[in-house]
Amino acid sequence: MPVSGVLFDLDDTLFDHRGAADRGVRSWLGHLGLDGMLEDHVERWFALEAFHHERFQRREISHVEQRRARIRAFLPGWDLADDTLADDTFAGYLACYRAAWSAFTDAAAALEQALGAGLRVGILTNGDQAIQETKVQRTGLASFGVPVFASSSLPAAKPDPRAFHEVCARLGVAPQDCVMVGDSLRHDVRGASGAGLTAVLVDRAGRYDRRRAEVAGVTRIRSLAELRWAS
Repeated sequence: MPVSGVLFDLDDTLFDHRGAADRGVRSWLGHLGLDGMLEDHVERWFALEAFHHERFQRREISHVEQRRARIRAFLPGWDLADDTLADDTFAGYLACYRAAWSAFTDAAAALEQALGAGLRVGILTNGDQAIQETKVQRTGLASFGVPVFASSSLPAAKPDPRAFHEVCARLGVAPQDCVMVGDSLRHDVRGASGAGLTAVLVDRAGRYDRRRAEVAGVTRIRSLAELRWAS
């Protein structure tokens, strides 16, 4: 790809969020004695995460408020009306989640390759700036010196074009000369394309193998090791 810049998504592109969250919630549920019907509990946890995190991205609620909404919806029989109790209960999951943090094995090499090709590289992620930066630091990816741009510090979240345009401007790259690499068809691929960037979909688990119509015309890879850059 003859481009001058590349943006990487963080969660489930460079950083194994789904894996860490899955391991974390299972461990946490075991501590709570809620390991019966475990698969149902885990799927409900992820459904609530997706719903309330999207509300946070739309600026309807704060990051802390989306956590409280999730934990109250997940444990409706618990008396979590008090914010401190809700926060303390969520902290139990959070500790298990953080203990499972890791970058994908191809993440470091992907950043190194892009930087070695002379590209201007950034991480564009939906989320809280401090939390996303901590993930990058804790997984060793901060050693590459790649700036992290989280939606909480941007005019809007992906897939809003303003998120892409703002980050391109900060990197000094024209949108048409930049590639977005991410795992979300809506936020990363459709959002980037709508903002004038080229997009690459990272489909690690082959989610779209049976839904080819949804990704017709989209460049799709199974690993970041498949990326190749040309000047």
